[in-house]
This record gives sequence, structure tokens and C-alpha cells, in this order.
Amino acid sequence: MGLARSLAVRIATLVILLFIVLFIISFTLAGPASKILMANIKREVNELTLQLILNGHYNSTQIQQFQMQMMRELESAYGLNKPPIIRTLYIMYNMIAFNWGYSYFPDEYGDIGGGKVVDIILSALPGTILLHTLGILLSAFIGIEIGLRSALKYGSKSDRVIMYYAALSNGIPQWWLGIVMLLVFSFYLAQIHSPIYFPTGGILSSKYFELWLTDPIKVFTIPQAVLDLLWHLTLPLATVLIINIGGWAYFARAVVLNISQEDFVTFAKIKGLPEGHVVNRYILRPAAPSILTGIFITIPFIIFGGFLVTEMVFRWWGLGYVYNIAIVQSPIPDLPVVVALTYASTLLYIVIIFIMEIVYVMLDPRLRE
Repeated sequence: MGLARSLAVRIATLVILLFIVLFIISFTLAGPASKILMANIKREVNELTLQLILNGHYNSTQIQQFQMQMMRELESAYGLNKPPIIRTLYIMYNMIAFNWGYSYFPDEYGDIGGGKVVDIILSALPGTILLHTLGILLSAFIGIEIGLRSALKYGSKSDRVIMYYAALSNGIPQWWLGIVMLLVFSFYLAQIHSPIYFPTGGILSSKYFELWLTDPIKVFTIPQAVLDLLWHLTLPLATVLIINIGGWAYFARAVVLNISQEDFVTFAKIKGLPEGHVVNRYILRPAAPSILTGIFITIPFIIFGGFLVTEMVFRWWGLGYVYNIAIVQSPIPDLPVVVALTYASTLLYIVIIFIMEIVYVMLDPRLRE
């Protein structure tokens, strides 16, 4: 009962946190950000009015009436004629119901789903999961294994080499390495007519890209498309692995070294237990919660824009790329897309935090009391 009550309290706390974040986002959109939306509406109405004037089929009175009517209808459609608190609650309801509206600039995203924000995010999500989640999990698995072996051989030459590599990889920006990879393995190899070179960017060639946006699962049923996807994935994935393996190795090494100094590990060694048994039961198991925390906490930030610049370097169609379009490339910030991505990342973060609580209980028997 104590465990169930603890998890229930944690769920309630996380839900409250979600609503607080959602209220702040919604109030910002309903208040200060609504001025940006109003300016955009006025710009659109003025453009329509200018077209009417150029056509010359309406007099000034009719044009003025049309302009006022259009402003009233658009203000009503966007809820701008309601008090801020009402608009805030309305936006909160739509966020919870996943009614995320439409992009202000659908053409910037290739007019996916007619500009519907949910469709834009869903079209970019598979690319981010494929590159960054796979990259983080692979780099974590490889780096943690390297860090563990390094900690068990503390002070050796291999340990020092790993630490030098970790320091170097942490000091190099991932996007910078991505540019170098493109220059060497794409542009340079293509110029010297190498039989093997990699594309300059993109997630797929143009003949498969439209299919990826509408039905990414179907892409994996076409052997040529899968090979094309792997061809485009090689450089971005290699960049992610090279930069992140060192950091995970350093992190795992620090955790394992700390636990290796505990009395229960020393006692297990004195008892003469096999080294593999000591490592697996008395070192890795207590280290698992801290390591899993690092992995779980990293994933939502990676999925929702953690590698924003890297995706731009490789023109990889993912959520970071969409974030960049919504914030930088659009004439004004594309607020529906930005808000939806922010809410989705918060929701995912809270779900992962709750999963971590359950995993902790499974890994640490002390928490079951």
C-alpha cells in the first residue's frame, strides 16, 4: 500500500506540473503572443484589401466594410474577441485534446496535411526517433560499456585514452563535426569521383521522400528505399555516435568508480566472489538507476529539438528541423507549431519521469518498503 500511495502521489504531482506548464504556455499565447497573431491577421486582411483595390471592382465604402467584416470574423475564429483568461482555458483544452490547430505558414513545411500542426509533428517524429533516439541509445550502450571497462582498469593506458577522448568529444560541437563530416565524406569524395560517397543532406532521396511523409512504415517494405535511408543516415548517425560515446563513457566511469569504493563491494571482494559476480551484482545494479536516469532524461530533450542545429546541418526531416522552421525560417514565429512541440515535450518528459519511478522500484529493493 505504501508503494501504491507513493506512486499515486508522484502521478498527482506530475499531472499538476503538466497543468502548470500548460497554463503558462497557454496564457503566454493568449496574452503577449496574441499581439503577434493580431498583427499577422491585419497583414493578411490588408493584403486581401489591396487585391480588391487593384481589381477595381469595389468602391471605397465596400472595401472598408469588407475589411471590418474580415477582421471581426478572424478575431472571432481565433478567439481574440474573448477575455485573456477565456482564451487561456480554450487553448489549454485544445492542447489536452490534441487540437493543435494549423500552422501560420504551411508552405514552409511543404503543406503537410494542409498545415495541420498534428500532421506536421507526426511527419517529423519518425526521423527524429530514427536518428537521435537510436543514436543516443547506441552511444549510451557503447559508452557505458567502455566506461565500465575503463573504471575496472583505473589508471591504465586504456583508461587515460578513454578520458582524453571523452574530454575531446565533449569539447567539440556536434553541429561542427557534422559540417566536417559533410565536407570530407560528401563534398570531397564526390569531387574526386570516389566510388563511395554520402549525400549532402536530407532523410531520403526525392523519389521516396513524399512516401516517408505520408507512410514511413511503407518505406521499410521497399528494399531500395531502406538502402537509400541507410545511405542518408550514415553521416548523421556517425556524428551523433562520435560526439556522445565519450560523454557516456565518462559518466558511467564516474558512477562505477564511486560505487566501487563502497564497503559492500570491498566486502564482496574479500569474500572471494568471482569478479564477474561482483561487477554485475554489486557494482552494475546499484549504478543502474543513475545511468538510466541519464538516458531517460536525455531522450525527451533529444526528441524535441535537442539536436536542432545538427538536423539543420544535415537537412534531416525531424522535430529539431521543424522547430528551426517555426522559429527562424518563418516570417514570424509559427506559434501553433512552437507551442505544440513545447507541450508535447513536457508531456513526454512527465511520462518518462513516471516510468523512471517504476524502474527505480524494480532495480532498488529499498524503495519497495
